[in-house]
Amino acid sequence: MTVAELIDALRGADPTSRVLFLGEYADTDEADEVCEVAIPRDAWTCDSGRYAGREYSVRYPGPPAQRDNAYSEVKQVSERVVVLSSGPTNLRFDPYMSSERPD
Repeated sequence: MTVAELIDALRGADPTSRVLFLGEYADTDEADEVCEVAIPRDAWTCDSGRYAGREYSVRYPGPPAQRDNAYSEVKQVSERVVVLSSGPTNLRFDPYMSSERPD
């Protein structure tokens, strides 16, 4: 999902509504409130392909990681991201994570 798609989806939402996050296949009582927003200045890497014959897809700050022979069909793309979190994260300690805070 892009930021534009998120903004479009939220167009009719009550601006005083709480923003919750529900993980994949989670029950409704497992929703967490989004409490942190990070907008990294630098692009992240979207890394996908196959590992040991199985599909994988990960995103991380910094340059593309070197992959060994267990990886195949590797595609590494630089992309801008917005990170939402239900609480404090270790992103502030990541050397590639310089964040802009929304006003």
